[in-house]
Amino acid sequence: MPFPTIGGLVIDTGGVPVTFSTDPNTYEPLNWQKRHSVHMVIGGKIVIQDFGTFMRDNALNLRGAPPQFLDEPTVIALHTRFRTKGASYGFTDWIGNVFTVFIREFVPVPFRKGADQAGGVVSLYTYSMALRVLSITKLFNVTYTGS
Repeated sequence: MPFPTIGGLVIDTGGVPVTFSTDPNTYEPLNWQKRHSVHMVIGGKIVIQDFGTFMRDNALNLRGAPPQFLDEPTVIALHTRFRTKGASYGFTDWIGNVFTVFIREFVPVPFRKGADQAGGVVSLYTYSMALRVLSITKLFNVTYTGS
């Protein structure tokens, strides 16, 4: 049985928000690649050019594996948003981050189908998801002022 969410992840289109039915096992919200170059020069020295980070360099990676599953209604809602061409979404997490993201990848994998206590059919999914940050409103619940 999945662990309960501790605050959840939400993707919102400005219409109906999709709240993840469980938190992911792996969540990398600050996966920035720093823009820089390293040059080896005469005499064994190194020159480093550091151009810093930019909000659009951030990529979010999520993965849900046993015992953290998504239920079928959540998978359908997320996959529908993934398939929408050129769409961007608001994204919030339990850390207090508020991003606008593009869903680069969403791969749900059926794990198990069974019956719930009321006799209804339940399907559970593991998943991986990759998001590209387009803008940052808050980082660690503080208004983001970077570029």
